[in-house]
Order: sequence, then C-alpha cells, then structure tokens
Amino acid sequence: MGVTVYLAWVSVAVFVFMLFYRASKISSMPQNLRWELYPIPGESGSYMEEVDYYKKPVHHNRIAGLLEMGKEVFYLKKVKEHNRFGLWPFSFCMHWGIYLLFLWVLLLLVEGIFGLDAISPVTNVIGKISFVIGAFGSLGLMFKRAGVRKLALYTTPEDYFNLLFLFAVFITGIISWSNDPSLVYPRAYIKEVITLQAAPVPLPAVVLLNFVLIELFLIYMPFCKLFHWLAKYFTIDKTIWDDAFKVKDSPQDKKTLKQLGYICNWAGPHMVPGKTWLDEAQIVDGGESK
Repeated sequence: MGVTVYLAWVSVAVFVFMLFYRASKISSMPQNLRWELYPIPGESGSYMEEVDYYKKPVHHNRIAGLLEMGKEVFYLKKVKEHNRFGLWPFSFCMHWGIYLLFLWVLLLLVEGIFGLDAISPVTNVIGKISFVIGAFGSLGLMFKRAGVRKLALYTTPEDYFNLLFLFAVFITGIISWSNDPSLVYPRAYIKEVITLQAAPVPLPAVVLLNFVLIELFLIYMPFCKLFHWLAKYFTIDKTIWDDAFKVKDSPQDKKTLKQLGYICNWAGPHMVPGKTWLDEAQIVDGGESK
C-alpha cells in the first residue's frame, strides 16, 4: 500500500474543511449592494409594485428559483446565451466531465463499501463518458482561449494551468480505461483506500497516476477559480435574487447601518477619501453634499 492511499484520505479532508471554511467566509462578508434589477424566477414582477406591499406576506416560488439555478449549474445557461466566442460546447463538456468524474468516484466507493457489483456497468459507462467529454472540453477551451486573440488577452496563466490540470486528469483516465476496459484496477484501488489494505496485485502506474491527479485536484480546487461553483449560490440566491425589504431595527437594518459607517480608504475620481459610505452616497459633483 502506497502513499497514494493516504493522499486520498487527506484530499477528502482538505476539500471538506475548505468547503465549510470558504462557505463560512463568504456568508459572513458584508452584504452586497441591493441591485433589484433582476426579476425573481416564477414572478412576473416585483411584489413591491403592489399597493401596501409591506403589509402583505411575501410569497416566493422557491421551486422556480431552484429550477433556474439548476439551468445555470447543469446547462450553463448564461454561457449559452452569451456564447460569443463559441465557448459553450467546450465549457459544457468540461463541466459535465467534472460532474461525472466525481459521480464515478462516488459510485466506485458505493460499490466498494456495499459490494454492489450490480451497478458496475453503470459505473463504467459514467467513468468513460466523463473521461472523454472532460478531455474534449478542457482541450477545446485551451485551444479557444489561446487561438482567439480577444480571449487570450483575458486568459491568465492560472486559467491555462487549470485547464491543463483537468486535461491531465481526464487523459490519464482514458489511457487507464484503454488498458483496462472493465476498470478492474480502479476498483482495486478504491478498495485499497477503503480497507487500508494493499491490493492483491500491483496496480498499473497509469491507474495510480490518474487517482493521484484526481486527489491533487481535490486539494487544489478550493484554492483556485474552479471553486466558483460554491460562490454561485451566494451570487444568485443571496445577491441577485435578494429582494427582501428592510424592516427598521431588523438584523439586516442594523447590518446596513453599520456598513454605512465604514470609512472609504480608497481613492477615485468620484470618491473623497476618509469619509463614510453614507457621506459618499450624499456627495455630488465637486465634493458638495446633497
């Protein structure tokens, strides 16, 4: 049994810890500017358009909101609608490659823990689809970003590294699968991780490399842009769709008043350094207060 087995446990521990840590940090950040520009899914307009709206109970269609969020997560709706550089098919494949990759590992764990050999055909199909579409998507995005000048200007070295990292994960999966069509060795590795007992036969190097890359990706993801999926919930549900009205002396009202007292410590043509946010909001041209 090699260090890769321990790396598997460490990677899960780091990922879970960072997941809760990042979620806690994001949820405790100062509240965003209330936009009130986006319609809430399932509603034709704002409830604030009604007479005496503050006297009536607010009814939001939670199901419609979840469906809309699902379109964004699983269909990449915004990328599809603004598909100016033809990124959507590659981005769609890469994202689904990641989703199916984690589902594949999860099913391997279920098989290993509960001995559910009956689901092996499904597990194999999911793993193979994940490798193929993930490799296609990540490689396609690399070529797109490098080949389209306007995109290349906005693509950082980290973006290329992330795509290359993902491509390495998927391509080693394809090589592993080509040498082992029934994916017997990945199952042996997962069993080794679960039982902490060495597999009866040595595992091929490409299988170990594939899982080491998956585990390193799990550790790396919370520290890079690829963790944006967590922020997506807060961006959509807690920022764009947050249309709750503010009640005097409510926790939100107190939080807003506190934040209005923050001192602006950055400069800009429209800012007067040293004043509070409330002062800044009341300043017009030339630094004169309204």
